Amino acid sequence: MDSGMLHYLQIYKGLREETNAEGTVSVTIAKLSELLFCTPRNVKFVLRRLEEKGWIRWTPGRGRGNGSVLAFLRPIGEVLEMKVDELLENGRMSEALDLIADAQVGETLKRKLWMRVNVHLGLRSEPEESSTRDVLQMIRGQRLENVDPAFAHTVFEVYILGQLFDTLVDYDTASERFLPKLAHRWESSADRTRWTFYLRKGIRFHDGRLLTSRDVRSTLHRLRRKNSPAIKLFEDVEDAETFGDYVVVFRLSRPNAFFLHLAGCLYLAVLPADEKEGLPIGSGPFRIGKLETSKLTLNAFDGYFGYRPLIDRVDVWFLPGIAQESRTYHLSDQDDVEDSKELNKPGMGCRYLIFNFRKPGIQHQSEFRKAIRILYDRQAIVNELGGSLIEPAAGFLPSRSKRSSIPPCSLEEAAERLGRSGYEGQTLQIVFMDRKQERLEAQWLKDRASLIGLELELCPQEVSLARTEDDSGELALATEMLEDDWELELLNFFLNTGTYLNRKLDDARLNRLHEMFDGFMGKEKEGRAEVFERAQSLLEKENWLLYGTHINHRGYFNRNLYGLRMDALGFPNLSRLWVKSGRAGGKD
Repeated sequence: MDSGMLHYLQIYKGLREETNAEGTVSVTIAKLSELLFCTPRNVKFVLRRLEEKGWIRWTPGRGRGNGSVLAFLRPIGEVLEMKVDELLENGRMSEALDLIADAQVGETLKRKLWMRVNVHLGLRSEPEESSTRDVLQMIRGQRLENVDPAFAHTVFEVYILGQLFDTLVDYDTASERFLPKLAHRWESSADRTRWTFYLRKGIRFHDGRLLTSRDVRSTLHRLRRKNSPAIKLFEDVEDAETFGDYVVVFRLSRPNAFFLHLAGCLYLAVLPADEKEGLPIGSGPFRIGKLETSKLTLNAFDGYFGYRPLIDRVDVWFLPGIAQESRTYHLSDQDDVEDSKELNKPGMGCRYLIFNFRKPGIQHQSEFRKAIRILYDRQAIVNELGGSLIEPAAGFLPSRSKRSSIPPCSLEEAAERLGRSGYEGQTLQIVFMDRKQERLEAQWLKDRASLIGLELELCPQEVSLARTEDDSGELALATEMLEDDWELELLNFFLNTGTYLNRKLDDARLNRLHEMFDGFMGKEKEGRAEVFERAQSLLEKENWLLYGTHINHRGYFNRNLYGLRMDALGFPNLSRLWVKSGRAGGKD
């Protein structure tokens, strides 16, 4: 690495706060010696080299007590870009990511640096003997917290785990039907209390072991043994019985017309019965090659029973602090960001505000919650912040929002209700995931609250609330995104003990809500829709949870990246992506 760039950045970082608008700063050799961790003699050598490059102007102080003056002549952004490029070209990805994360620069410049990394990464080909390996690389702003399907929670976890593990059946969004996966056939008894699945033969786990009915039964028992937060979904399942290696029968305590949804959910993704220590082993199209603090590597599984992925490897770099407004997938040998195609996918689910009833406070007062409902103006936040916020929500499904009437909001009415609620000026905390969009929305709400005399304190969380015992804060800003099988996802939101809803409502409110779902799985689709409607209406009527906005997923893809199809969570299907060489044909 060019030591001049390193020294320039070290000096700039140390003197940034003292540098004036003209780019000059008064400094001593002793101070520079501390910043560069070298002797005064070496400092003079460094300064002479930087002057020869034309990067600084050094004016030594004349006489005792007169300080020297250093002028920065090269824009810091330009130097940072040069250094990032040099690190990337030399394969020193971790150092480049650390440099961007630690850079004490504005958000605009940081986004520009991140885009350079994105362009460098994207999708590239690596020569390997006589063949070519296609490698997709992505950057994430948050680290992967969990690789166990029994505890799947965040959107990105669900996406990655879906590449590593397989379920008995697969839900097809277009036809709203279930398709074969690990099981090639299934049937139920007339009263739907016994569901039988016939497994494919020859399916292997990533470590080479054959998958059998014993593994399916063990996976069910594992959910209970691990006390998965989703265990309530399976409370009607008494046991799973095996008949030979390829037949498994689930025995239920009461009729269940919903069971195929459970058979296709990630929580019941099959793991080996003789589970070993370390990372979980699956049978999906990709297997874990490496999982470190800063990087996850997925390798295509050559022994996959379905279609082997056309992408050979996926590298995911974790860079906390990077603000991602969209997901980008570029080719490393084509750095023209404009030469991309944009894909948009309106998501199912919504952003919402929920009150913490596990903590005493003013949020237990109905008038206070009504005031916040008016303050949290769904149309205003869409109009003023825009971005990924596309329309006001009146429920988790866009279809419910479209047929609902959302009344206009008045700050005057919010102030009146706040006054009647008994609020006495105390500061209330609002917790949220520490991401750019959520921070913007929380700040928007804080600023709006100050207009009616309500004091809010922003409390960003580095990890999901479902992963911490910290139930601080009177309010929480959260998001619930639904996968293609939205019925299963919405049911999971209401019943899973790890969701924000189940963490924030008190026992009395939860019991009232959960009672609505008793016998839910025995109902046909129309009956289940009625339960969902009543549950969402209860949240709305009592203002336990305030629906906010529906969200758009946006991704930018290089035109030579094919097989693109964004799922309900806004990610591409890794198994279907492939690279079309620029020489193979013309542009679209």
